[in-house]
Parts: sequence; C-alpha cells; structure tokens
Amino acid sequence: MVRIFRHYVSPVKLTLALVDLFLILTCVVLAEYLRYAAIGLEWSVALGYEAWFAKLLVPVAGSCALLGVGAYHADAIQDFRVFSLRLAVSLVVTGLFLSAVLYILPMLPLWRSILLLSLLLSAFSIFAVHGLFQLFGRMDLIGQRVLILGAGEVANELQQYAARARESGLNIVDVIALPEEESVVTSATSLDDINTLDSYVRAREIEMIIIAADESDQRLPLEALIACKLSGVEIKDKLSFYEQVRGYVDIRSVRSEWIIFSDGFKGGTGIERLGKRLLDVIVSLTLLVITLPIILLAAVLVKVTSKGPIFYRQQRVGLNGEPFDLLKFRSMKVNAEAEGTPQWAQKNDPRVTLIGGFLRKTRIDELPQIINVLSGVMSFVGPRPERPFFVDQLVDEISLYRERHCVKPGITGWAQIQYPYGASVADAKRKLEYDLYYIKNYSLFLDLLIILQTVRVVIFPSGAR
Repeated sequence: MVRIFRHYVSPVKLTLALVDLFLILTCVVLAEYLRYAAIGLEWSVALGYEAWFAKLLVPVAGSCALLGVGAYHADAIQDFRVFSLRLAVSLVVTGLFLSAVLYILPMLPLWRSILLLSLLLSAFSIFAVHGLFQLFGRMDLIGQRVLILGAGEVANELQQYAARARESGLNIVDVIALPEEESVVTSATSLDDINTLDSYVRAREIEMIIIAADESDQRLPLEALIACKLSGVEIKDKLSFYEQVRGYVDIRSVRSEWIIFSDGFKGGTGIERLGKRLLDVIVSLTLLVITLPIILLAAVLVKVTSKGPIFYRQQRVGLNGEPFDLLKFRSMKVNAEAEGTPQWAQKNDPRVTLIGGFLRKTRIDELPQIINVLSGVMSFVGPRPERPFFVDQLVDEISLYRERHCVKPGITGWAQIQYPYGASVADAKRKLEYDLYYIKNYSLFLDLLIILQTVRVVIFPSGAR
C-alpha cells in the first residue's frame, strides 16, 4: 500500500487515478490542437502560463469528480457497468463546473468548444483504459504475490476478500497451515518443516506474508520470518493488514499497548487543527450558500406536510463526551418515541413522515447541522455523534467505543462513506472500526478525501433510513 499523508491508498486505485489524470490532460491538449488547426491558428499561441493554467483545470476538476462520484470505489472497480455510469456522471459534473468557472472568469483561454471536445475524448479514452483493466487486469498478473501464514478463520476471510476485491492488488499465492492447526482453508499447504518457510518463500517469489495467526502463537517460525524480512519480504500481522488494506482497525485484535505505542492517534498538530477549523468554516459556508434554496424548500415541505416544528433538536455526545444539541430537519412524526425509550432507526421506519423519508434518503435532513459546525461543537468530518442513551449501552458492549469521542463528531466521516447506515450494536461496532482508522491516521488530506467521496454517498445513496 502507498501511504499519503498518513492515509493508506491502494496502488491499483492510485495507478488508475494517475492514468486518468494523464489521459484527461492529454485529451485537453489534443482537443485544443485540433480546434486551433481547424480554424487555421498556430497552436503555439496557447502555450503561455494562463493557457496552461486553464488546461490544467480540466484534469484537476475531472479527477476530483471521478473520485467524488466513486469511480475508484470497490463496486465500480468490480462492476464495469457501475463504473460506466459514474464516469458519465463525473464528466457531466466536470463540464457544468468548468462552464461556470469560464462564465465567471471569461479571460481564461479555454474555449467551450475545446472543453466539450476534450470531455468527449476523455470519456472515450478513460472508458477504453478501464475496459482493458477489467478484461486483462488479473491479480495473478498485476497483484502483489502474497502468502498467508495460518489456515484458520482469519486466513479464510483474507483469501475470500482478496479474491473479490481487485482494488486490493493482492494475489494470494498460497496459504500455509501451522503445525497441528485445524485448517479451515481446504487448499492450504502443510510444510514438512515449518522452519524452512524462508526457502519456500524464495522459491515461490513471495513479496508479502500476512500472519493470520496470533502473534504470540508458539508455532510461528520466528527465525524463518526474520530471514524473510531481511531478504526484503513485507510482513504484516492481521491488524496492520486490516488497517492498511481494508481501511479499518480490527478491534478483535487491538490491545491497549498497540494504541499507546503505535504510529498514530496524535490528534493532529496545532497547525492541522487550525487548518481543520478553517476547512470546516469554508466548506460549511460554501455548502450553506449552494444549498440555501434546498434548505428553504425543505423547511416549507416539512411544515406543510406534517404537524410539528420544522427543526428537531436531539442531544448527542460530542468531543470529550460532552453533550450538545444536534440540529436536523424533522423527518419523523411528533412524539415518535412516546414510550420514552430511544429506538434505533429501522428500515422502512413507520415513524418517518412522507417527506421525511425523502429527506433522510437524500441526507437533506442533515443540512441544518451546518449550524453545529459553524458554532464549533461539530466538525464537517468526524465520527457520527450518537445519542447518550446508546453511548452508555455501546460503551458497555463494545471495547474502545469511548475513544471515538477524542475528536469532534462530524456531518460526514470515514465510517459514513465506507459503511451503510448503522442501526444496531453490530453496525456500531463495524463503524467504530472505521472511526478508529480515521482517528489514528487523521490528516487534512484524509478530510478532503472524505469530503469529495461524500458526493458518492449523496448521489448514489446506500443504506439511508
């Protein structure tokens, strides 16, 4: 995995994104050259600083749009039809955004005809490249050669994940069972002498070993593993694999000393915290201006379609466990919890009003939380704040749940874009694993990445209730 500002990025995704960026830039230059040639102008006049700035806007906007709509998300990489749809949406968004920029800044030397031609050429070239990747990008050709040490449930889970997740870039060459281990993986290999593992690794040209057994397991061939490490083979335990490759912290494997001594959980420097606050204010004010007509329309619809207030205040737990009032558009009937006991939201929840269902699915009901961000009790990006009743319950049932309150809660977050709506203790546990990854590897780069990818969650809603 490639680490960028503390965040781990799949080399497959990064390569595809960089290739797409290069293709869009190439298509802009080609479109400009063809357009100038068509009207008899010398292309050399378009090589100044302003001209190159205008040309670079297209690949930057296009790449952000591709990332935002989820063109590099797992489902798009695995299903070409999903990718095709998201490619089309991203190019439309790019065209609309750049048209607005050219209207506001007409002095930029980028003609609309060139923009249209460059987007059409980009669509064809990106479609072709990703199509070729779908056809020929087999993991046995491009994936990192991986050996799993241990053949239990964890090994079986890792093998199944690598088989379906092409974006992981992992080619599982073999699974080696430990001595006297009850094997769950039927295809696992048993070595006559586990201490000869380093020779086996060299013979199979293994590039990474994932230890799927407990690190304290006395059956681990430590000398052979040290020899593999010194020969350049990458070795990961299951905890680092889940964090670096799958983007979450497996709380089944977390020990207190890991949090204390790990490279992370720093909370950001003073400059980063200041930058995060500035980002919160800028993004929130921009979103407020853009969505103001939607906010006004939603307020009117909530008022005329059901009895009760427009806004709903609900106590949530924030930074350092301090309670605050979360502001939302009311999407449920008045007295939805008349019995006095808080309830998890359900699929097709009968308490949701007619317009409330639409507001929840489109996330419009969360727009008033911009006020919470501007007031400073929330950040734009962070763990989703939960109600005190559920927090007390989850702290008792889930290890490390209290640690998610060491940062400000957010409107969106790593867990929100990686996992569907959580409405149970099991869901809360899974989302906590993503929240811990965010807290451990926080950076402004990760915040920007999450903000961009939130577009996918809004445009292609999944799991909203």
